[in-house]
Amino acid sequence: MLRAIVAAVCAMAWAFSSVSEAAPVEPHADTIVTTKNSVRLEGGKTLRYTAHTGLLPLYVNDTGERMASIFFIAYTVERAAGQPKRPVTFLWNGGPGANSAQVHVLGFGPKRPQTPETYPEYGANVERPLVDHPETWLEHSDLVFVDPVGTGFSRATSEAYRATLFTGHGDAEAVAEMIRVYLTRFNLWDAPLFIGGESYGTTRAMLVSAALERRRTHLNGVLLISGSYEAGQQVPQNLKDALAITEFTATAHYHKRLSSELQALPLEHALRRSEEWARNTYAPALARPAELTAEERSKVLTELKHYTGVDGSRANAETLRLTRDVFADALLADQGLELGRYDGRMFRKARPSGQPWMPFGHTPDPSLSRTMDLLTGTSRVFNSYVRDVLGFQSDLLYQGPFGGAFHPEPLAIDPLTGFAPDWMTARFKMGDDKASEPPLHRAMTLNPKLRVLNFKGLYDGSCTLLDEAVARTEPELRTRVSNVCVPGGHMFYTDRLARQQAKRAFADFIQRATVSEERPTS
Repeated sequence: MLRAIVAAVCAMAWAFSSVSEAAPVEPHADTIVTTKNSVRLEGGKTLRYTAHTGLLPLYVNDTGERMASIFFIAYTVERAAGQPKRPVTFLWNGGPGANSAQVHVLGFGPKRPQTPETYPEYGANVERPLVDHPETWLEHSDLVFVDPVGTGFSRATSEAYRATLFTGHGDAEAVAEMIRVYLTRFNLWDAPLFIGGESYGTTRAMLVSAALERRRTHLNGVLLISGSYEAGQQVPQNLKDALAITEFTATAHYHKRLSSELQALPLEHALRRSEEWARNTYAPALARPAELTAEERSKVLTELKHYTGVDGSRANAETLRLTRDVFADALLADQGLELGRYDGRMFRKARPSGQPWMPFGHTPDPSLSRTMDLLTGTSRVFNSYVRDVLGFQSDLLYQGPFGGAFHPEPLAIDPLTGFAPDWMTARFKMGDDKASEPPLHRAMTLNPKLRVLNFKGLYDGSCTLLDEAVARTEPELRTRVSNVCVPGGHMFYTDRLARQQAKRAFADFIQRATVSEERPTS
């Protein structure tokens, strides 16, 4: 009988212990879960790493009041005693409102879905088992994937703080503060420091770079992925508009819509000819469209079709400018199709005339739809990975830019924009971060060793225009900025070849940016 009672008591204790261990993490718990794993790289090399998954607090400095909690997933490679600290790279996505799942599990983390070689081959979505990721950037730097407040599991502690943090300035300050707290928690103040963001995340990265340098937290490098680059350079608008067509040439070449002469050339040769025409003919015409004769205008529009596959009548009749949206709607219009806005290789059934483009619309944009589960936090694969492999259990929605969480009150769609009020686009206040000096320029001026690496997908923008922007950057900064153009779309890391090229560029960037341990002293 005694043994039976003891056994029953032990069983109850075990049951309560199991419930306690399995209890979900509270939204503002100061909690970090540690797990260990490994990844096999190309060539058979194995990296053993520790994953830290958790929430870090953001406090109001004057009062110590908690303002928010920021969720992160970090990967640290084991190193032998006496070895120098590895570089650490903080990465996030854009939106604003996007969580970091895409750059994490599709892009640069140690595990990713087993997918086809190129994005157009993916099919419906990326809900496939996670496997070792040979192209992970973890080989060259420890990685910290950050979810800014309002994304992932990161939340403000009140609506008032939410309003403060859902601004360009507040958002960047919060991420900069999270980096400070992380460096303090893990004693990494002497580690080489890098930050990077995708899409709107590049704007955030430039703002964060200035905030960190102002606080004397010196960076080695900034990675700007598929977004903006602004270091005070000035490119004339007519040249911007003209060079933009090199993206159209690449996309039309992919779809075999160029003139037969141009289509027969290798892509790089076709792009070279497109750039030459854009600089020498199209840009001068865009600078003085009202002065052109009828014959000159007709010639420009005929050649525009030659280099873009789109009839010149689609260009603006007064300015002769062919916009990206018009090109995307026109290239495959004869087939009743329109191009994806984030990857020109993708297409969907054309929307009804007069209906504005939306990510969802009558059908989801195909360049987004494959990753929509990751974007909206409903990915079974990603949520299982966080809970079962990384050991972090939360009942919150892993939030993305398009809302969709629990809302007991009705949500009215804005008839003009198509946005629901819980979309971050509707909540986020832009424009409060304007300054007389561009943030990246300020950061590079404060830190003369700070380097910048731009990534651009060939089917997501004009690599030629990005090169022009860097070429027009003032000389004392220009030598510290480099560009990499890879064969992919906005999320270029969905293509294996692009991931391989990006990893080599990242490794070289890390090496060049950490040659000297010397940090700024003034």
